[in-house]
Amino acid sequence: MSERSPSAWPIFGVFFIESVALGLWIPRIPDIKNNLALTDSLLGVALLCMPIGTMLGLALAGRVIDRLGLRETCRVFLPIWSLLFLIPAAAGSLVALGLGLALAGFAVGMIETAMNTEAARQENTSRRRLMSRCHGFWSLGSMSGALLGGLLGEAGISVARQSLILMPIVAILGVLIASALPTASSDFAVRATTEEQLGGQGDQSESSRLFRWPATALLPLCCMPLGVMMVEGAFIDWSAVYAREVLEASPLVVGVIYAAFASVMAVTRLSGDMLGDRFGDVALARASGVAAVAGIAGFALAPNVAAAFFAAAVAGAGVAVVFPLAVSAVARRHTPGRSAADNVAGLNMISFSAFLFAPPLIGFLSDATNLRIALLALVPGALVSLYLTRELMVTGSSDQA
Repeated sequence: MSERSPSAWPIFGVFFIESVALGLWIPRIPDIKNNLALTDSLLGVALLCMPIGTMLGLALAGRVIDRLGLRETCRVFLPIWSLLFLIPAAAGSLVALGLGLALAGFAVGMIETAMNTEAARQENTSRRRLMSRCHGFWSLGSMSGALLGGLLGEAGISVARQSLILMPIVAILGVLIASALPTASSDFAVRATTEEQLGGQGDQSESSRLFRWPATALLPLCCMPLGVMMVEGAFIDWSAVYAREVLEASPLVVGVIYAAFASVMAVTRLSGDMLGDRFGDVALARASGVAAVAGIAGFALAPNVAAAFFAAAVAGAGVAVVFPLAVSAVARRHTPGRSAADNVAGLNMISFSAFLFAPPLIGFLSDATNLRIALLALVPGALVSLYLTRELMVTGSSDQA
């Protein structure tokens, strides 16, 4: 399959449109915080609800994908994800905000597993790298949404009005793009069993589980992106608040700072497949880990908007390819009784715990100290990710259950 083949562009579009909805939300988080008069700790608790919903969605995703298929899962949950942002955008209380974010998180858990598994399926079919470019389009979408959201905030348009106008449009586009995904099923995407190997006596207790913990041999690889994803989550959830309250930036500048992060991340991801072919996965992941550490440290210590802009760009390069490399790696690992969707769901479950712990951790640390120190607390986690990049050197089957 060439880069311009018909089957590649729909999956690029799914990644793009999923992140547009998130990007529209990011620069408006300070407005939600001000509207509800939330402290950093309470905002952290509210932001925690989305990854909690995501974790539940990831736990059920393998079974739902088995029943609906990759294409239909995206067709159903991509518009739901977009429309659910209407709830937090119009929330009048912390409870309503948390509920809306939890429901949106559940929907995106389904989409994340389906679209990453479809990208891995296409890589497997074509024998060519695709995952990094898919995530590059995700970054382009979040950058586009953040710039548009920042512009609308600068123009004085409320979060509720912005969402009421734009989220239905994003939802419709999501249905149209997901409908263009290939419909053919593939054993790669369907839950694997050991029934044939066991003469028709497959392990029914295993296959009936909604979610199965990754094979033991996969655990270090699944944990590898954790620290880097905490850095990415910090920029998604807290960069706007930091720029607005610590650096006293305007809504448009807030959007521009996040766009610097997302645009560099996009460029790096779009070239990541080529860089991986040239330098190898491990070298690329290690360089990324160094940039992630430097970026989050520089952002937390930035004395002004210009320094924050530069640090955000460095961080964007750092977080760009670590998770896509991990997704491709776990999808290629053969685990008896598990499909690629199971492995990807397991990776997502562990990696997205970064988004579970990061928001409240930063919020509570910020209230106890300040937001700069809270962001600096993410540096050790990024260093752990850097250390675990060696797991990308491991190849072959993962036979330990």
